[in-house]
Amino acid sequence: MKLSLAMIVKNEARCLARCLASVRGLVDEIIITDTGSTDDTVKIAGQFGARLSHADWIGDFAAARNYALARATGDWILVLDADEVVSEPLAREIREFISGGPRIGRLKIVSDFRHHGQTQRSSTFVSRLFPRGAQFAGRIHEQIVSDLPRVNLRGEVLHDGYLETQKSDRNVTLLSAEIARDPANAYLHFQLALEYTSLSRPQAAFASLQLAIGHMQPSDPFAPNVIVDFLYAAMELKQFAAGLEVIHSTETWLADFPDFHHVCGLFYMRHVGSDPAKNMGDLPRIEQSFRRSLALGETEKYKSVHGSGSFLASYNLGVFYHAFGDAAGAERCLSAAARQNYAPATALLQKLRL
Repeated sequence: MKLSLAMIVKNEARCLARCLASVRGLVDEIIITDTGSTDDTVKIAGQFGARLSHADWIGDFAAARNYALARATGDWILVLDADEVVSEPLAREIREFISGGPRIGRLKIVSDFRHHGQTQRSSTFVSRLFPRGAQFAGRIHEQIVSDLPRVNLRGEVLHDGYLETQKSDRNVTLLSAEIARDPANAYLHFQLALEYTSLSRPQAAFASLQLAIGHMQPSDPFAPNVIVDFLYAAMELKQFAAGLEVIHSTETWLADFPDFHHVCGLFYMRHVGSDPAKNMGDLPRIEQSFRRSLALGETEKYKSVHGSGSFLASYNLGVFYHAFGDAAGAERCLSAAARQNYAPATALLQKLRL
């Protein structure tokens, strides 16, 4: 089976060579559509033997991707972004996958991002491997349209694009235009909130998340992450009443999501700290939330931040125990987080042991 890599690029000299090197020996042809690069992107693509085409950027990601797909000759198509790298285990798995029948391969995208000064990592599955003939739809955050069954692959695609924020202003413009045409689309409001968060505009993110909650259904695959992000925004803006209302209305259907319980623990910590005399009744919920996260462990059912069911929950539970004088509990939880190479836990342990 012939495998084509199909990409759209613009000014990706920072990372394109790294991406293409990761699929050397895996793909049989590289199809790259450039939408107006002014750096060395085109030169780098040529160095890897890519078949290059050029298309005017019309503010439509699906149109650009479909332009590239139309130029691929493989039986199967692999779609990547320039800021992604295919791991060796995934490369082996892809070759096995395309020897089977028609279906859509959902790749595990592992993304680094910054949250309150720390680099964290999240994982989600995205449809990126499919037989030739499928098409994308959506001007931004485009999706494959196909009735074929979808299968999760286990290997990872490493992504660091969220560490770069220069594209967020463009994305806000595109998403706002899409929302003007489809104001009840919860997914678009959620994606707009993510861009506002990247731009450090918490009030705008909070408003977009409120709209997403108002239009979404619990069955929407992105809905759990809307709730988690809303609670982080509510914490930052001290919108405790709104946050508590959302927690109480969603805690049943998010009972198996460690990220939800982790953010609830942080939310209750902040809520109690904002007015201890008034909010002390929520104190037991802090420990309960973090312990629930740890009991659930890490998950692949949802888009999840690494550590929400392990070292992040252990660390924050340790901080809680320390604050209330439980030295043994703090030592136990912080040590568990430190064993998983969580640097803040190691630093706090060293400080406490002085």
